[in-house]
Amino acid sequence: MKHSDYQSPAIHGVSTTHTRPTPTQEQLAALDMARTGQSFKIVAYAGAGKTTTLSLISENLRGRGLYLAFNKAIATEAQGKFPPNVRCQTFHSLAFRHVNRDITAKIQLPRLTPARLADELGLTAIGCERTIDGVKKSVTLTPAKLANIISEALSTFCKTSSAYPAPRHITAPSWMNETDAAALQQTLYPAFEQRWLQSIDPRHQAGISHDIYLKLWTLSNPIIPADFILFDEAQDADPLMMGALIRQDKQTIYVGDAHQQIYEWRGALNAMKRLPYPQTLLTQSFRFGEVIADVANVFLAALQESIPLQGNPNQHSTLAKSLVHGAKDAILCRTNATAMARLLEGLKLGHKVALQADSQRILRFCQGAENLKNGKSAYGIPELAYFGHWAEVQEFSETGEGGDLKTWVKLIEEHGTATITHAINSLSTQRHADYVVSTAHKAKGLEWQRVQISDDFLYDINQLAVKITPEELRLLYVACTRAKTLLDIHHISDLIHSLPHKKLIYG
Repeated sequence: MKHSDYQSPAIHGVSTTHTRPTPTQEQLAALDMARTGQSFKIVAYAGAGKTTTLSLISENLRGRGLYLAFNKAIATEAQGKFPPNVRCQTFHSLAFRHVNRDITAKIQLPRLTPARLADELGLTAIGCERTIDGVKKSVTLTPAKLANIISEALSTFCKTSSAYPAPRHITAPSWMNETDAAALQQTLYPAFEQRWLQSIDPRHQAGISHDIYLKLWTLSNPIIPADFILFDEAQDADPLMMGALIRQDKQTIYVGDAHQQIYEWRGALNAMKRLPYPQTLLTQSFRFGEVIADVANVFLAALQESIPLQGNPNQHSTLAKSLVHGAKDAILCRTNATAMARLLEGLKLGHKVALQADSQRILRFCQGAENLKNGKSAYGIPELAYFGHWAEVQEFSETGEGGDLKTWVKLIEEHGTATITHAINSLSTQRHADYVVSTAHKAKGLEWQRVQISDDFLYDINQLAVKITPEELRLLYVACTRAKTLLDIHHISDLIHSLPHKKLIYG
C-alpha cells in the first residue's frame, strides 16, 4: 500500500467511532509493513504514539488480534483504544487461563520461609572460605541461606527458555571462587530440582509465585489463540516470554524502545535489538516539544544512539529553573526510599500528596510486619503468614522469589511502620493531589504536565569524565520523557551539561 492509499475507519468491516489525527509517515510505514503479513518490530521512542499506531494496524488486519502487555492496568486501559477484534491481556492472564487450576490455586497459599524450606529440603550448613583483603576467613552458609539461594535459582530458571532446572541456574555468592561455586551448584542441585517438582505438584501445600504457572504454560508449547499478536514493551521481555512468542506460527509485531529497558535486574533482556526481524521507526514524540526532546537526546547520545528523538513542533515545552518549591504535578525518584522521604516532606508542609503504590496493601503489610516484630503471628497476610519473625522476612526479600517483598521491607526498615501508616492514611487520590510522588520505574508509561526529577540518581562527575551506568542513563531517559510542558532538571543539571562535553565511563 502506498502512503496515499491510507483509509481511515471501517476497513475490513471493522467500524471505529473515534477520530484519529492524520497518521505520520512513520506510522504509515509501520502500517505498510504490517500489511505484508510478516513479523517485524516497531522501535518507538518515548511518547511516539505507539498505541495509536498499533490501533491503526489492528483496524487494517483481518481476524482476531491479541495485544499483550506486562501490566494489567495497561492492558485494561488499552482495551478501550483498540477495535473489537483485538483482545487486550497480560502474559500472566493468558497463562493463568490455560494452566491446571490445582496449580494456579497455590498462588493463594502461604509461602515457605527460608527455615521451613531448608527443613523441607533437608539442607545442612556448608562451611567455606572467603577472602577479604587478602585474608581467608571461614564462612558458614546456614540452611536458611542455602534455601534462599535455591529460591533465587527457581526464580532465575523460570525466566529462562530452559525446559528443566540445571546447576547453571544456581547463582553462588559473588565472593566465591569459581571452584567452590561449581561445587556448591552440584551440592544444591538435587534440592533445587526437588523444589521445582514441589512447586508444580498440586498436592504440595505451599504457595508459589506467578512465575511458576507462567513457566508451566510455556513448557506446554502453547498455541496462542489469535490470528495476529501485538506485543507491547517488548524490550522488557525475558527469554521465557520471547521464546513462547517466537514459536507462534503467526504474525507477531513487537513494539518497544531498547532505551526504555529498565527491568534488567528482574531478567529482562534487550529483546528489541536481538530480534532477527525487519524494523520500522517511530521517532516523533507527540508528548513534548523540542526542549525536552533535547534533554532526552543527551541520554540517547550517551547510550550510543545515532537516531535522535524529535519533539512535537506543536507542543511548547520549557525547562524549569526549579520546581523544588514551586507548583508541580509529579516528583520522580530513583528509589522507593527517596519517594517515601519526599512524601513525608510534602505532608509535613501541608501538601496533598499522592503515591504510586497500593496503599491498602502497604497498610496490611505494615500491620503484619509489626506483629512479627512483636513476636505475634501475621496470619491472614499471605506474604507473611509462614514467617516466624521479621528477620526471616528480611532475608527472604533478598532472593529472587521474595523480590516482591523487598520494597516493603526497605520502607519499613528506613521509616518505621507507624510513620508509614500515618503517611499512607494522609494520602490524597491522584485526582485531588497537588502532585504525585513516584519512582521512575513506576512512572514508566505515564505522563504529567510538570515533572521534577529528584536528586537520588547515581553518577559521578570529575574534571575529565562522567561515570554512569547504561542502566542509569536509561532510567533518566524514561524519567525526563514523562514531562509534557515543564521539566525540572535542577538536581541533575550538572549531568546534563557534562555528558556531551566530557569523557564517558560506563560503570
